[in-house]
Amino acid sequence: MKGKIDFRYDRLNDLIIATPHWTIETDADVADWYAQYESHMQGYGRKMDMVIVLDHFEIKPAIAVSWGVARAKIHQQFTRFNYRVRATNRVRLFVNTSGARYDVATEEAATVADAIDGILAARRAANLG
Repeated sequence: MKGKIDFRYDRLNDLIIATPHWTIETDADVADWYAQYESHMQGYGRKMDMVIVLDHFEIKPAIAVSWGVARAKIHQQFTRFNYRVRATNRVRLFVNTSGARYDVATEEAATVADAIDGILAARRAANLG
């Protein structure tokens, strides 16, 4: 496997902080990347809120459409509120494109703390605590 995702559960805020260490270049990469999310997220038995830290994540343009489909599937199946932190311009473009195509989240924050604040505000706005 070419990459891995570090997952950390933040018990205080009941959310996951995910840090993918990946360069997505092929359909096999997309499948492996997706399988890592699926394997981890299924253990919670419910949709989770998530902060995704993108310091070490890149997508090659030739695979962006396949990645966008897999990204949308992750969000539709496993997440509720989520924010991205420190995406490159290219990753931001592909996130926004898949967000528009598949109606999934595209929120961004400058820091993990800001992302957590955004998730907490979204919960309050939805009367979820």
